[in-house]
Amino acid sequence: MPPRTVLILQHVEVERPGLILDALDGSGLDVDIRNLIDTPGAAAGDLPPVSDLAGLVVMGGPMNADDLAGHPALKLELDLLTEALRSGTPILGICLGAQLLARVQGMAVRTSAQHGLANEIGWAPLHDVDRDDPVVGPLADAPAVLHWHGDRIEPTPGTRVLARTATTECQAFRAGPAAWGLQFHLEVTPALLDEWLADPSFTTEAEEALGPNAVPHLQAAARAAAAPLHPLALQSLTHLRTLFLEHAGL
Repeated sequence: MPPRTVLILQHVEVERPGLILDALDGSGLDVDIRNLIDTPGAAAGDLPPVSDLAGLVVMGGPMNADDLAGHPALKLELDLLTEALRSGTPILGICLGAQLLARVQGMAVRTSAQHGLANEIGWAPLHDVDRDDPVVGPLADAPAVLHWHGDRIEPTPGTRVLARTATTECQAFRAGPAAWGLQFHLEVTPALLDEWLADPSFTTEAEEALGPNAVPHLQAAARAAAAPLHPLALQSLTHLRTLFLEHAGL
């Protein structure tokens, strides 16, 4: 049987796939969402083999990509990403997922403190976007995307960097013909952001970065960006859906 499953790995319950699921809706692909971080004693047998996957999506989370002692399940994800790259399985990494993909590619991931920078939180446009890239290219015309991270990927000289911002030199990169890492949160809709901001840990982090009016500011910016961003984000994610379908032989 050809692989028909898109495996989505979450690290925080509220950091759900959002628009990624919208793009997969009606595709005929099966979606399997797992949260290994909240699964004590997670083992390799808890994940399907890469040969069963039409695609792999790894979502964001607050943990550091190198904290394998504190979050041993991250080692399973690194191994799975390595196998997926080797087999040509299409991959999308978001935020922490992008950082894990970067580590597999030999890139370093440094904290904001190590870089002497503040956390990057808020809605802002991407710069120096590679318009020729089928996933990131459409976002060159986006008014803003959601940034929410402290750790930053350090690209190597051979890295194909697809976008930047003023404080993050690698906002997106290509890790082969069918693998992308996005430091920003393309999946987030205004409704999903509201759920994030209902979580005290997200609210605290936002207010530390943006001040006491962080929540209404982020919500207003999300609503302002939603209409122009939505079709561009779906254009990006539809390319990934096509790759998943091709890998599944559908």
